[in-house]
Amino acid sequence: MAKTIFKILNKGDMVINITDKMIAVKRKNGEVDIIPFFENDIPIRIDTENIVTVSFATHGANAVETIIGGDNGELKIITS
Repeated sequence: MAKTIFKILNKGDMVINITDKMIAVKRKNGEVDIIPFFENDIPIRIDTENIVTVSFATHGANAVETIIGGDNGELKIITS
């Protein structure tokens, strides 16, 4: 049986949940990263393009900020 180690924690971080599709990590700064992974791949891989971060409100309550990277730079979309 293969052993898989996710090296995603920094000092002060804490895993708060694991499912068959993602890991939720509370970062030292209080933010939470929802980190999806590809379970059916061998070896198991983290989906680095679809990590969701739950952070503190800076543009008003319940705002969502999406950053889309492309060939010409990044586009930031903020909805509230």
